[in-house]
Amino acid sequence: MSLVSNLFLLFVAVSVLVYYIVPHKFQWLVLLCFSYIYYLAGGIRYVGFILFSTLVTWGIALAVEKAEAGGSHKSARNFLVLGLILNFGMLGVIKYTNFMIENLNALFHMNLRGMEILLPLGISFYTFQSSGYLLDVYWKRCDAERNPVKYALFVSFFPQILQGPIGRYSRLAHQLYEPHKFEGKNITRGFERILWGFFKKMILADWAAVFVDAIFDNPDQYSGLAIFGVLFYTVQLYADFSGGMDVVIGIASMFGIELDENFKRPFFSISITDFWHRWHITLGTWMKDYVFYPVTLSKWMGKFGKWGKKVFGKKTGRTLPICLANLIVFFVVGVWHGAAWKYIV
Repeated sequence: MSLVSNLFLLFVAVSVLVYYIVPHKFQWLVLLCFSYIYYLAGGIRYVGFILFSTLVTWGIALAVEKAEAGGSHKSARNFLVLGLILNFGMLGVIKYTNFMIENLNALFHMNLRGMEILLPLGISFYTFQSSGYLLDVYWKRCDAERNPVKYALFVSFFPQILQGPIGRYSRLAHQLYEPHKFEGKNITRGFERILWGFFKKMILADWAAVFVDAIFDNPDQYSGLAIFGVLFYTVQLYADFSGGMDVVIGIASMFGIELDENFKRPFFSISITDFWHRWHITLGTWMKDYVFYPVTLSKWMGKFGKWGKKVFGKKTGRTLPICLANLIVFFVVGVWHGAAWKYIV
């Protein structure tokens, strides 16, 4: 179901109505049921993937916590590595197998057949969200969830599963599980945010797309005006993505749930660094907390920094590990966005 379809709006209206009608202690179960109904609407055969990710990270998080409590940090680390391999391995097999087969065929003149499978709904987002939870349990930032059904809601919450924002267990879980009273201001605020998102997606983005398609399809005809195709594409990309975030955050607000903001006026940024603090914020902070800092503070990066200082001097040697960590982050972000050489480059 598209975020701007009549069916989806009806689905949201029914889910909000049922959410506030049932006894408060069952509200989180209503969210879970509607989340899985939404996911089933995208294809029954894909439910196995989200169940696999949910059960793997839930079970291994408990194993990690138990191992740490027993004083076996090595066992906890081994469980963590196993969980990450299984979780990201599923994403890698589904998302990148055909890409690898295409390159092997081209390189070695082979004729291997690719996998006939469409990418499951939201797999990139719920893989990152569940992996972040697993790492948080390992780093003792949160306690492992004992109830697998409650944890399933954290992974599958339907407004955010399609395009984020990527939630953190410590900030989102308690909001999903605790009861919420009906408050008109939440409905009003959510409705206003949804309308704003629709305006950005259906007016700004769709109208910009008209000019983008016309110019990109025939750039020679527009000569020096072709640059406007790039500018309009920027408007299209931002309005479509941030508009979708507005719709998602607005829907969550109707349930009394506050999701993390994903955009903060990125084109008012004053530097490249400031821009990445404002654009797709939850992905950027996920990469910072779970990739950049662990890589920068790792033992092998420390050795690389010492080698850099010895060979290039203190100033350059101190900068090299940060530069390498940044390159690793952007490489991971590129690969995450899609299975194609343009993303890798």
